[in-house]
Amino acid sequence: MSQQVQINYQQIAVQCNSVCEVAEAQLKTMEEMLERIKANSSTLLNAQTAALEKSIMGERDALTEEIQALRVLTSQQAKQGIINTNNHDKRYEHRNDSIEAARRLKTRIDMLASKKLVEFNGLLDMLLSKSISESYERLRGGDNGMVVVDSHTQALLDSIPDEVLRQFTYLAYLQTPSLAGEDLLAAGKSLMGQTFESRMEAEKQKIRAELEAARIDRGTIEKVMKNGEGSLEEQLSAIRTAASDEIVGEKVRQKSLKIIMQAIQARGFVVDKKNIKIKRDTNEVILVALKASGEKAAFRVFLDGKFIYDFHGYEGQACQKDIEPFMCDLEEVYGVKVTSQQTIWSNPDKISTMKYQAINTNKNKG
Repeated sequence: MSQQVQINYQQIAVQCNSVCEVAEAQLKTMEEMLERIKANSSTLLNAQTAALEKSIMGERDALTEEIQALRVLTSQQAKQGIINTNNHDKRYEHRNDSIEAARRLKTRIDMLASKKLVEFNGLLDMLLSKSISESYERLRGGDNGMVVVDSHTQALLDSIPDEVLRQFTYLAYLQTPSLAGEDLLAAGKSLMGQTFESRMEAEKQKIRAELEAARIDRGTIEKVMKNGEGSLEEQLSAIRTAASDEIVGEKVRQKSLKIIMQAIQARGFVVDKKNIKIKRDTNEVILVALKASGEKAAFRVFLDGKFIYDFHGYEGQACQKDIEPFMCDLEEVYGVKVTSQQTIWSNPDKISTMKYQAINTNKNKG
């Protein structure tokens, strides 16, 4: 059976690019770690530092490649705009490719930020600690002045596939050289587990700062920070996932709000900051713009970029002289395409026209 369908590539691009922006913030975190390693290179253990640096660079490069691939895919699809087709079309079969890629990327960055980067930071903290430095100095020996590890311990270290756990196990050996086999491995896991205990509060504060920077309202932030049950790792993962969901949604809305403000100001309206408010019960932003002559335009902007506008204070059909140029500016100047329009209410005498709009940001005009 054939069905008629509509594929909105431009709306998909807005969502995907917002996920990419959140992912790029984690790239910055990894760059800061590498800078920290470089700045402290003289005090770090050379072999362990090199291994950690290699791991961080590997994660950074893989994430960069995934972000670039998603941006290329969504850019190509966005050029197709909105198409009407049927469920037998190949484009229908692949309609969710970029959405699925964005979901995979978001899952990757949530796991990376709530686990791997925490472990990297914890390992770096330990490598910089005075106790580890003293243990290393105490065990140094041989002609090259390096710590000599017996063959059984070296075999155990070589058998650990996870680079971070291998490094923590080595540090456990530096602290207690008498440990061996499963006892040494358990000590390494214990050290890595302590990373979450020691960094939990710092990581939560970091997430809170990210939410505040994204201008998420305080009530939502508190709700996000209360997420999670189970182990510390599970709690941090739940908080990170909820936080990135809010940040991605807010990015979409802020882009829409900024474009609406620019377009409405170009029509002679004045937007006062006190007339931009968040309605927390419905999770929408209310924007009211005024003209000196008394006309008013009000907008309700939602997390997915959709908005409702209300033009009133006009005589007869006079509002069309502002509405039509405004809608034209959205598409031609600011790269936003109105994909659906529904009149909710219209008074033909003292005009107050309210319409529901679904908009999409065109990548080419950003």
